Amino acid sequence: MSDETATKEGFEFTIEDAGPARKRLHITVSAEAVKAKIDASIGTLQTQSALPGFRKGRAPMQLLERRFGEALREEARNELMQEGCQNAFEELGIRPLGELEPADPDAAVEIESGKPLEFGVEFEVIPDFELPDFSTIKISRPKLDVTDEHIDDELERQCLRMGTAKELSDSFAPADRLLGSAELFIEDAEEPAFTHGQVLVVMPEKGAPGQILGLMVEKLGDCFKKAAVGDTIEITTTGPETHEREDVQGKALRIAFTIHIAERITPCTVDELMERFSLASADVLREQVRLALEQQRDEDQGTAMREQMLKAVTAQVTMELPEKASGRQIASDLERIQMELMSKGMPAEQVEEKLAEVRDRSASQTVDRLKTWFILQRIANDEEISVSEQEINARIATIAMRQDIRPDALRADMVKHDRIMQLAGSIRERKAADHMVEQATVKDISMDKWNAQLKAEEASRKS
Repeated sequence: MSDETATKEGFEFTIEDAGPARKRLHITVSAEAVKAKIDASIGTLQTQSALPGFRKGRAPMQLLERRFGEALREEARNELMQEGCQNAFEELGIRPLGELEPADPDAAVEIESGKPLEFGVEFEVIPDFELPDFSTIKISRPKLDVTDEHIDDELERQCLRMGTAKELSDSFAPADRLLGSAELFIEDAEEPAFTHGQVLVVMPEKGAPGQILGLMVEKLGDCFKKAAVGDTIEITTTGPETHEREDVQGKALRIAFTIHIAERITPCTVDELMERFSLASADVLREQVRLALEQQRDEDQGTAMREQMLKAVTAQVTMELPEKASGRQIASDLERIQMELMSKGMPAEQVEEKLAEVRDRSASQTVDRLKTWFILQRIANDEEISVSEQEINARIATIAMRQDIRPDALRADMVKHDRIMQLAGSIRERKAADHMVEQATVKDISMDKWNAQLKAEEASRKS
């Protein structure tokens, strides 16, 4: 693509390609605009400042310049840079993805009254690609009747979830929960790359992999064979090549996990479950469970159809991807998956395990995930898909109900950990996927056939 230029009063813009799905923007602010901004800043300061020996608004301009000039120029520079970028995006019709980065990180951006201000930034954009005709894509809708067996399984899960925790000191077994703190060291570093004060480890089955700090570790249970509460356990693993943190990718990692609390859950009885939910009889309890499972089934159908559609569209789309998948894009994809799993009512430890499995995927799968992310962003932008506060609150209420916590408590926690925007992004991407599904050709299939299809795909992926 050749350079594209545009102007707006006081500003000139030039944009060019800086690599796959990446742009470089050069902005020049006219000398007149720079002088006007600095003069306005000093004028505002003069009317509002009160210096010793002078009445408010009477301090000499020269004195203000000597005392505050550097700070004022820095503030004026930042405001002009922000204004320049906003104007450029409007004039050029560009929607950047992620944070803006300086085109030359080592170059200082100087501002001086009466002289032009020049600077450059780089940023990622949605790559150019052609979307297929969605109506030509065929997907399946798995059909499932909720049976007594399904209800029994769910009651068993709920009894375990509402069970009583008994503290342990040692002799940990599969499904035991260990809560502690952890430090992660990269390669031979003496200082940890990061620490976490509350880390949950659920003991896996013997010989099975387990999750810690969002990483899958082979035979994790073997690390705790002789462990006891109070011990610090050293765990070694290798960072996935597709981890969202570049400093972790492919590196030798060492985790120091200190066990603070260990517990084993004893399931409650069905009678205790009835009392917990204030239900009059076992029949009422089973009917409530049936309704919840049917609602979950309908949502699972939607998820299955979205995943099929995204897989089919991703396979048909050709695009030039960034040379290196950005951590932000990978993290955004993980957030989408996390929100989907939480909406299903999956316990936090199982969500983390699933995310760890996603991080462990092959490079080719990561490329497909990146393509899918760009496709969803493109459709959301093209269709001008937005997310209302009502939609966010409804999703929070659903997640809270399935996680058995109060909606206000969940919202407060999401605000605290800056996850509201993540949730909004997840809802927006789901709506974009639903937009594609609505146009596809859908065929109902039995659950047995659906499971056989999934099993065949899994076998093909492993081979």
